[in-house]
Amino acid sequence: MRQNTIAVSGPITVIVDNVDGDLQVAGWERAEVSAKTDGDEFDLRVEGDKAYARSGGDLILYLPRQANLQTGNISGDADIRAVSGSARIENVGGDLQMRAVGPVTLNNVSGDLNVRGCAGDFTAEHIGSDASLRDVQGRLKLSMVGADLYLRNTSGDIQAQTGADAVLYLQPKPGADITVLAGGDILLRLPAAADAELSLQGGSMESIRVDFAGVEPGEVGMTRQVKLGSGAAKIHLTAGDDLIVTSRADEWQSLADFDSSGLDEMFPGNFPGIPADFHERIAQRVQEATQNAMRAAEQGQRHSDRAQRRVEAAMRRAEEKMRAAERRTKFMGVVVGRRPAAPIPPAAPSVPVSEPVSDAERLAVLKMLQDKKISLQDAEKLLAALEGK
Repeated sequence: MRQNTIAVSGPITVIVDNVDGDLQVAGWERAEVSAKTDGDEFDLRVEGDKAYARSGGDLILYLPRQANLQTGNISGDADIRAVSGSARIENVGGDLQMRAVGPVTLNNVSGDLNVRGCAGDFTAEHIGSDASLRDVQGRLKLSMVGADLYLRNTSGDIQAQTGADAVLYLQPKPGADITVLAGGDILLRLPAAADAELSLQGGSMESIRVDFAGVEPGEVGMTRQVKLGSGAAKIHLTAGDDLIVTSRADEWQSLADFDSSGLDEMFPGNFPGIPADFHERIAQRVQEATQNAMRAAEQGQRHSDRAQRRVEAAMRRAEEKMRAAERRTKFMGVVVGRRPAAPIPPAAPSVPVSEPVSDAERLAVLKMLQDKKISLQDAEKLLAALEGK
């Protein structure tokens, strides 16, 4: 691990030229920029009011909380926390997480985007997969989200486009202008006392449903205008399929948290006017994203899992041999005063051709021995069983 720390003074902009792995950035109260990496290529220097960092591997970076941040190309994932200055992110090859940040300008994220707390405007040009944003205090502009969009507790202007479903839990302030275009379904949850004018367009003649106190069902059609209160905020929604507006209670709140766990518990029944399979489609899309993230990890575990299965099979074979030996001993027990008849040797069983014992299997046996789950004698038996002896 290589690292360096440089003292700074006054306002500073930290520029990360290139990271060939993952990037972690955290703001702190020290007047220092500190970086460490596991890569061979590493550079950290300060020139005037700018600090430059570069890494040939993963990079962990600490900078003054009020500093501005600019990044070039990040090959892996990025995690940025507690940086109140502006952030300009050029390209992230994996997922991007942001917590308690200032204004953000983002060009491209190939994976998922997850934001919790932005004290300023947030602008993103392209998100390759799902986007989940919460507590954005300024204007929000998402030019294109490749999969599902989840928004919660954003009160300012919104312009967003997503290729799949959009789940919106909003509290628009008077004068807010909100426009969301989704290729799939849109679910909008508003407070019961919402003051907004809604312009709605669905994907079919029966796709629009408004479940709001005091709002009549309305005529069947692909478009609908709904006024809540004085209509102080303007909301324009266009869905490729179903479009649902509701004020119903807290079951909808957690859906915008970008968490696929517990979806069934949040939907104990079907709400009036909402398709029975609506939440199932959303859950399926989130589950698909989770499965994609887990696939690489499963591939890495495949070899060790195979070794573990062979060890377990060897343990079962060893136990079966012990039980068989006990049965034979009992059946051919010695009778005092008489010479037992010579037992008829059993037919030799067919022995399958065994694979050589791999290093992973030996390590698994040694790990059980180290953890005192088996004795030394048991370990020798297991190794012999693995070798087919």
